[in-house]
Amino acid sequence: ADHAKAIDRPLAGLLQDLKDRGMLDETLVVWTTEFGRTPGVDGDKGRGHHSACFSSWLAGGGVKGGMSWGSTDEIGATVAENGVHVHDFHATILHLLGIDHTRLTYRHAGRDYRLTDVHGHVVHEILT
Repeated sequence: ADHAKAIDRPLAGLLQDLKDRGMLDETLVVWTTEFGRTPGVDGDKGRGHHSACFSSWLAGGGVKGGMSWGSTDEIGATVAENGVHVHDFHATILHLLGIDHTRLTYRHAGRDYRLTDVHGHVVHEILT
């Protein structure tokens, strides 16, 4: 809770400043992590890495404001609805930056590869 409290006002200030300067619509602000934390405490009185569920936050730059997308079960252990795979998240960010992620494909050893893997899809539901 202290971490969220510490960043709340500075982040709000950043967004307000971008809005006041007319820059928010063309500036994508992303707040994310590479993994979440397990819902329960482990044996060392801490919480382990949890790649199945974690939150990411986006604002401005073509993202709908005032909404959330996806949810977990009651304790945050599993995705309940509208999960976004990391490849989809990357495809969406690239799209917002004006980059077609499907054009970044190359073939090696008989397999197609790209930054978003071949499974990444833009999450259009969160876009303006």
